[in-house]
Amino acid sequence: MKRLDELIFSLSADQEASKALPEHTDLLLYAPCPVKLLVKERIEDIQRQESLAGRDLTIQIPMGCTSVDPYDPVCRMTDADKLPDIIASIGFGDFWKRDFAARFLDKGIMGAVLPEKISPLYSEAGLIDPKGRYTVYGSTPYIFLVDERRLGKRPAPRVWADLLDPMYAGEIIMCGDGDDMADAVVLNMYKDFGMEGLKSLAGAAKGLMHSSTMVTVAGTGDKRAGAVFIIPCFFALSVKLPSHLRVVWPEDGASASPLYFIAKKSEQERLRPLIDFFVHDFSRLGSSSWFAPLDGSVPSALPKEARLKWVGWDFIEQHDVNTLRDQLNATFRLLVQERR
Repeated sequence: MKRLDELIFSLSADQEASKALPEHTDLLLYAPCPVKLLVKERIEDIQRQESLAGRDLTIQIPMGCTSVDPYDPVCRMTDADKLPDIIASIGFGDFWKRDFAARFLDKGIMGAVLPEKISPLYSEAGLIDPKGRYTVYGSTPYIFLVDERRLGKRPAPRVWADLLDPMYAGEIIMCGDGDDMADAVVLNMYKDFGMEGLKSLAGAAKGLMHSSTMVTVAGTGDKRAGAVFIIPCFFALSVKLPSHLRVVWPEDGASASPLYFIAKKSEQERLRPLIDFFVHDFSRLGSSSWFAPLDGSVPSALPKEARLKWVGWDFIEQHDVNTLRDQLNATFRLLVQERR
């Protein structure tokens, strides 16, 4: 009976996905909101150039950051022929689900593509998939933005463990909005300090806040403000800050949430212009420097002390990281709400 239920579920997922997707999709792309329009423009440029050469490409780029996603059923598909040839996404979402990986990645249908020169940030942090399945072409690094005036005589945190010190209780603002959360932070804290450590961080958090709100609230008298903001480096480094706000890059590395793609091995040569964008050209976009690109041939614009903190491929293998992320996010959010 279980096998019958699974078969019915898989057929239903294929049918749902077929309604949302054209008969054949070359690329399904999710990009981080701060660079989504720029990435969309470059991908559409490639699409036009390929069309002029007689090679039409079908590309889907959902534009809403928090809206209902019509392509949700794709992760439940079972027919590899109907699956988009390239899927590019962000964070530890649906395409990290263990059952999805088992159907398409572990069987060798999808494969990674790497540049000739890999950024030292990636080599040092271990961001290259040793099994050659996922290509992490960029990341969202989460760092600290501290209000030294509000900290007073307290030192700024230097490493992630410092956030568990009682001196910061009620002063930490965590990046989170709606259903979204800084997934890399939650997973790394759980990995390094266990559930008790994650609960301690949630207990010390004053609240959750969207990154764009953080940079307007930090350092002001706004009642929502805190002394330490856990924030994507894009938002902290791409705006002018008042003198009493300081960016702190954690000495043990900024928690890295992946920008990644998976590509069918059989289609990689045909779709080389699209793959080259992720592997090479993404690093040449002006604002991409805040997303720590994979390609090491372009000098990094990040601070010299920048390092990345990756949850680790062994950890991903040992856990259903997507399910774990959702569970930890829910626990963290509930604990923060309970303290208010």
